[in-house]
Amino acid sequence: MDGVTFCGSCGAQIQSYTPNTTVEPQQNVYNQVQQQPPSYGNQTNTGSYVTPPVNPVNHGLIPPKNYMTEAIIVTLVTFLCCCSLISLILGIIAIIKANSVNDAFARGNYVQANSNADAAKKLTLWAAIIAIAFAVITTIVYFVIIGAGISELGGLEEILKNLS
Repeated sequence: MDGVTFCGSCGAQIQSYTPNTTVEPQQNVYNQVQQQPPSYGNQTNTGSYVTPPVNPVNHGLIPPKNYMTEAIIVTLVTFLCCCSLISLILGIIAIIKANSVNDAFARGNYVQANSNADAAKKLTLWAAIIAIAFAVITTIVYFVIIGAGISELGGLEEILKNLS
């Protein structure tokens, strides 16, 4: 009984398996996509090229966080609520730095991309701190002015007595 084997566990007869020897080699996906390069003027390019499998510019690296969302939020809140010119300017500069993070990364300048990301983070943080400090100082000044006005009128009891 040529090609017959038996199971080591149960002893059942098993037909031997002979793999197909005519296996076709797998083709690379990128070899299947053939594109024509652009022609310039009257030149004709009859050759084809293959799209590279890996982006050679960034080598699979992940771009740093650009802090664009945070910079926009801080700038808008500063503009709408606090009216702090310093934090508004810092927020605008943070937006500009955050915008340049992805550009520097796309050019392959990873050091500049990280530097811009750090600058955007710091500028956004400082804009938020200055806006909060400005809001606290403005609130304190507001209550001091109201308190001074009330004491000038003779105090809160005198004002309430005059109203009734």
